[in-house]
Amino acid sequence: MANKILEIDDLTVSFDGFKALNNLTFSMNEGELRVIIGPNGAGKTTFLDVITGKVQPTQGKVRFKGKKLSGRSEHDIARLGIGRKFQTPRIYLNLTPRENLELCCNQNKNVLATLFKPTPKAERRTVGGLLETIGLDHKADKPAALLSHGEKQWLEIGMLVAQSPDLLLVDEPVAGLTDDETERTGQLLISLAESHSVIVIEHDMEFVRQIARQVTVLHEGSVLCEGTMDQVQNDPRVIEVYLGTETSITPEQMLLLRIAATMAWADGDFEAAEQDIILERLSRQFAQATDDQATLKTELKDLLAKKIPLEELVPQLQTPAQREQALMLSYEVIGANQINQAEASAYHKLVTLLDLPAETVSRLESATMAHGSNGAS
Repeated sequence: MANKILEIDDLTVSFDGFKALNNLTFSMNEGELRVIIGPNGAGKTTFLDVITGKVQPTQGKVRFKGKKLSGRSEHDIARLGIGRKFQTPRIYLNLTPRENLELCCNQNKNVLATLFKPTPKAERRTVGGLLETIGLDHKADKPAALLSHGEKQWLEIGMLVAQSPDLLLVDEPVAGLTDDETERTGQLLISLAESHSVIVIEHDMEFVRQIARQVTVLHEGSVLCEGTMDQVQNDPRVIEVYLGTETSITPEQMLLLRIAATMAWADGDFEAAEQDIILERLSRQFAQATDDQATLKTELKDLLAKKIPLEELVPQLQTPAQREQALMLSYEVIGANQINQAEASAYHKLVTLLDLPAETVSRLESATMAHGSNGAS
């Protein structure tokens, strides 16, 4: 059984009566990569502030590897093995990446040792390995001021790792990054999670999907829900929080929407006709009155997702009826225009994952084709 590296019980932080955190309870295991998401004002930054000792809780307990953190200073908590990366890179711009990392690796941090003693061989090897890990070995001896924004982010993550923390706290690491830098940052964090426990605070949902194994959603200072990325995205409470309005969408409706949208994106082009079919079919399927159908169609349109692996979605279908609905809707979506090779391949995968009897698949496809012909006539 995995050991708990961080445990937070009934935590409240109050600023002049405003509860930034409100009876929050949270835990994570050693070696876990956890992503924390939530709208602005959810308490994400205060959550990190309490763990690192920047803010003291009004009530509740925070334990790191079984040790109580409340009342400890920030530097004491850092020495216990918790490192934090802030949103804006904090590096020495006039030094090279190698020199930045050497400063962080230096175990004897007095002035004379830092300025005048040569870097020990073991630390030089550590720095060389870190430069390769963060992808800056080719720029190791250039001034850090010349690095791109993404490269500065990687350097700061490397400086954090150089201090050998057991728990890395990383706050919005891909803000302002290019798509390529974002992907490489995700790969870096996944790699670091093999030897560290990592908490990432992030708003970019595509990036969260890239790295997330377990997601915790904060709202109004408390944990709203936890689960895989798909479980969280399909949770009506999360949808309501992010849309800012009450939603009538159920998890079943959301799951069918995700599967149909993934099929539509199979060829990389989500056509208007495919979108119309999804919205029209689902709104008619789940609402009786015309006004309700129009409302549901609008809500669903706001939530159309890009491609999500079918292997993650299909196992969430609970009943044979849901599997049949997913098949019929997907078949109709890709049949909106001439089915191309990418769509055919995606549909074959869907049929395999649904594991419906062959005669059922044939019957549903025939019924869907007949329905489409009648609708077109």
